[in-house]
Amino acid sequence: MEIVIVGSLAYDNLETDAGSVNDSLGGSGTFAGLAAAFHTSRRQDPGGTLPVGLVCAIGEDFKDSDFQLLQDAGLNLDGIERIEGGRTFRWHGKYEGDMAQAITIETQQNVLDGYHPKVPAAWWAPRVLFLANNHPSIQSHVLDQCEGAKFTALDSMNLWINIAFEELSGVLRRIDLAILNDNEVRMIAKDENLIRAGESIRSGIALAGGKDAGSGPAILIIKKGEHGCVALTDNGILTLPAFPTSEIIDPTGCGDSFAGTLLTFLSETEELIPSLDELHNALVHATVMASFTLSEFGVKGIVELERGEYHARLDTYRRMVGLL
Repeated sequence: MEIVIVGSLAYDNLETDAGSVNDSLGGSGTFAGLAAAFHTSRRQDPGGTLPVGLVCAIGEDFKDSDFQLLQDAGLNLDGIERIEGGRTFRWHGKYEGDMAQAITIETQQNVLDGYHPKVPAAWWAPRVLFLANNHPSIQSHVLDQCEGAKFTALDSMNLWINIAFEELSGVLRRIDLAILNDNEVRMIAKDENLIRAGESIRSGIALAGGKDAGSGPAILIIKKGEHGCVALTDNGILTLPAFPTSEIIDPTGCGDSFAGTLLTFLSETEELIPSLDELHNALVHATVMASFTLSEFGVKGIVELERGEYHARLDTYRRMVGLL
């Protein structure tokens, strides 16, 4: 398997200024997987399967139509475990004002409570392994299974920084690329200067045990919502604005579709560690993909995305940032 994504498949109840929906297909694995499938499908042979596999647990209540949707996208679902008698992970959240932060109303772990991902043996050495947001102990468990992974990346959240910082620090020292938002970077480093905070994570100074315990990820992507993103690498710093849009319906999954797109393009690089130009190109695509995700509730913005529409916006964005 070329790209393995370990993340949640979920049902969301969502409330935003644009309205509300119940039992909307969601989850970090869903958004990252569908975004990756959109981009890998451009090189798919007729009748072939995509090199993207999902790993997660679902309950008996997971709809056959949603499972079929993921299959139709070309995703390999051999890593999906249906738990007999269980219910799928559920999240109820809302967004207000500038919708920069989700407000959690209720979380039901259900089948994910105590679940430890089982990566199929044939997938233990992927080109890219993405550990979507999860408890650091689970992410570490997956890294132990996939010791042959060529390039590893993770996402995290403020909860794990607060309650599992030592474990998170250990995982951050084992991966090549981390995707965090600006608030999380400042929380870890206890520094309001974003660049200084990010570099202290990369060096290991801000992690539990300090620099003597080892360095952090070689590449740190810092998401800044409507203000774009910053990438810190050994070869320099990259910064890109968000795509300006008035169509902000539901930000759920934007970070995951961003990550799925980013890692898909990095999976195509010749070297294991991408050049600055390769990373820049991947970030351009990731930014554009995220702008479509928030234009509809749930996964609709990705599932119904036409390739011509995508490339038209991609060209617009490239002109906007001086690439055309």
